[in-house]
Amino acid sequence: MKTLVELYDKEPLDNIISSCIFEPDNVVYLCDINDHSMRKEQAVYKLLQRRKMKTLPRFYYVDTTNPSAIQRAFSAIVRDWQDCVFDLTGGKDLALLCAGAFCERHKIPCYYIDVYHRRLIPIQKCEEIQETFEMPQLRAEDVLGAAGAGILGYGHFPLSLIDEEFERDIEQVWECIMKAPHRWGGVAGYFQAVFRNGEEDRLSYKVHQKIRVSSQTSARADTAMLKKLADAGILVDFEVEDEFVRFTVKNELVKRCLSNHGIWLELYGYLCAKRTGWFDDVRTSLLIDWDGENRRNGTRNEVDIFLLKGTIPIFISCKMGAPTALALSEIKVLSKKFGGDAAKTVLLTASAVKSDNPVLAARAKDMDVVLIDRSDLGQKDLGQRFIKIAQMR
Repeated sequence: MKTLVELYDKEPLDNIISSCIFEPDNVVYLCDINDHSMRKEQAVYKLLQRRKMKTLPRFYYVDTTNPSAIQRAFSAIVRDWQDCVFDLTGGKDLALLCAGAFCERHKIPCYYIDVYHRRLIPIQKCEEIQETFEMPQLRAEDVLGAAGAGILGYGHFPLSLIDEEFERDIEQVWECIMKAPHRWGGVAGYFQAVFRNGEEDRLSYKVHQKIRVSSQTSARADTAMLKKLADAGILVDFEVEDEFVRFTVKNELVKRCLSNHGIWLELYGYLCAKRTGWFDDVRTSLLIDWDGENRRNGTRNEVDIFLLKGTIPIFISCKMGAPTALALSEIKVLSKKFGGDAAKTVLLTASAVKSDNPVLAARAKDMDVVLIDRSDLGQKDLGQRFIKIAQMR
């Protein structure tokens, strides 16, 4: 394919799918003149560069509410690129209608991509293109990059540190947590008090069961939960001696996580998704830079778990405690902004929201946010639930 003509769409992925599939020499975008920011152009340029594609993008701006102006723009595009093919997958309704009529009148090749069913539908003179059609392998960088965003890294630690041994540790700790989720906040708070001196390489401790945190608060050892962690191999040489507890943390990575109240739910969800082997991309604690410029004062957000299957991204917010309506809104905004209408939104919580807060559960349903709570986690089929969410229409 020499030249591809795209009708710029509000759905970010619709604008780049065809280029990623066919890697044309040129891709020409017809854009609304009322949206004259450079954000869309920068997003396209960066994505093509990151994927090491030689495709050169061009942008035509026109009043997309004016059929005559749209027709003139199409005529100019065809005059400049006589070997063009029209992608009729996206674009505003009027521009799409005009494009279909223009292609039919001038016998220009055109097609439509059924993204959900991963197939190309040849509308006119595109049978050869259909034979070479294959959906591209996308990653988180592509989904976010199409929306003009970037990835800064990871909020906790690089995913490369999660090896098979640590995956087993995640399972062991999560089993301990699920036996008494309401007590884990106190356990994490106690570890915070024990580790607060900041000696990162120190793993062995002998400390009071009750530690003064401030003039008004103290952290107390939950010896029963600590014993469960010891039985799981997370703590070594665990002993209770009068007013003291003695233990050695398995390793530095485990230590870094023990004092974090919410990280184990994120890690468990990540692990369940990864082990399905079904998703094209699985990330946890993903730091998103809204404009992809990595500016000091730029807007940033962290997505607890990000999954991708084909062109369907799933944005997951994790809450160990009872979530709020604000938590629903935050993850929904991120999902919509960076994943578009095709994105799925999930709130994963270790609290019993469906029984304890039916009003919030109803709000989640109304907002099209899938709620997975403690009752669901008890089924131990979280990975399969994620797959079913990705398959929802």
